[in-house]
Amino acid sequence: MKYRIVKNIIPENIDFETILSINTNSVTSNTHGFHKYPAKFIPQIPQWAISKYLKNETDKLILDPFCGSGTTLVESALSSNYAIGIDIDPLSALISKVKTTKIDIEKLYLIVDWLKKNIENPPEELFIPDCQTLKHWFTQEAINKLSIVRTSINQIVDNFENEKAIKDIQDLLFICFSSIIRRVSNADNESQKTYVSHTKVKQPEEVFTLFFSQLDYFIERITEFSLNPNLKPAEIIISSSVSSLPDWIQDKKVDLAITSPPYIKAIDYIYNQMAELFWIGDLFQMQTQNLQNEKKMQYIGNKQIQAREFINYSPFISKLNVELLDNKLQEVFETDKKNGHKHSYVTFKYFVEMEKHFAGISKCLKQNAHYVMVVGDSKVSEIYFDTADFLTIIAERNGFKLKNKWGYKIKNRFMRFDRKGRGGIIDIDWVLELERI
Repeated sequence: MKYRIVKNIIPENIDFETILSINTNSVTSNTHGFHKYPAKFIPQIPQWAISKYLKNETDKLILDPFCGSGTTLVESALSSNYAIGIDIDPLSALISKVKTTKIDIEKLYLIVDWLKKNIENPPEELFIPDCQTLKHWFTQEAINKLSIVRTSINQIVDNFENEKAIKDIQDLLFICFSSIIRRVSNADNESQKTYVSHTKVKQPEEVFTLFFSQLDYFIERITEFSLNPNLKPAEIIISSSVSSLPDWIQDKKVDLAITSPPYIKAIDYIYNQMAELFWIGDLFQMQTQNLQNEKKMQYIGNKQIQAREFINYSPFISKLNVELLDNKLQEVFETDKKNGHKHSYVTFKYFVEMEKHFAGISKCLKQNAHYVMVVGDSKVSEIYFDTADFLTIIAERNGFKLKNKWGYKIKNRFMRFDRKGRGGIIDIDWVLELERI
């Protein structure tokens, strides 16, 4: 295994299984820094893939079937290529939409001026989240001020024309609002799960000061983005990226796909975004923990499942026909006396769903088009899974050929956490260069 240090720009050709250390301070340029998001890849990856496989061509179609917060979609727009992003998480989809949508700057300033005045003189009836434990998560001062900001954003469409340009600005302000919520809450800023620490008591930031500071940042970045004359639009679809993929794409043929799918026993994105969802979850019918729990059952890699789903599963009967992978699933089942049955099933289900995904996406890509997938290996019940290699095998029996595999060290991660042997911190992301044959 080789190691190589690069600065900012990833070289077009990289030796097989080389590990890059990418030194860059440029991961939040343009609109990339609008909203923190766990486990997102750096923009240099889609930049590199677009440059390598589309050269300097424009007006091509790029697909990100697990688009998350929209990193690939922003880079597609900036390279003057069309993009389709698919994600099951509605907050992620809204972040992606905001980061890739041009804004009428004149109307933006008009609405922001109105918003500031409205916050200074708030209405009597204020928005209050549907959360019985709200005072656990937020101080009373924060609740009052967040209510004023959210109510004011709600009233934008009623006070201006009900047209797409105004709704796009309102969505931008919703995401600006969402981006400050964890920092003004009582919850720890850096943990994967939303929780209030009683050993390290946090001093929340003041709502209005932070919101207006963040608003200035959003205005600066979206203005720069919107004034770019060569941008192409992105389409965002809220859906699971499995077997329904060809139905969403319909008769369109994709020139390049770039994505980072969930990990096995994936990060619980809903739990991670719980504080935000208390305040804007009603936009997606996800304002309560019960509704959130119902939604997360649909996520690939989700480990929050009930016993009745896996009670009849056995890795000795249900197999993926990848010998080493099937052996590891049996090992998890037998050696983890507490959770082996569940963990083996969750892992089995992950690869089943990813096989459906590869079968679907192979129908969407043009022949000889490329699929660049960024994926981290995982530990399940203390047993190491070479996820990248297993996904390669599954991809190759669904119409793909591996052209290259290389990795890069993950740096400056958001949501640093030690999963205490239940998954571990992922140190290397592998980049699979697959070709549709």
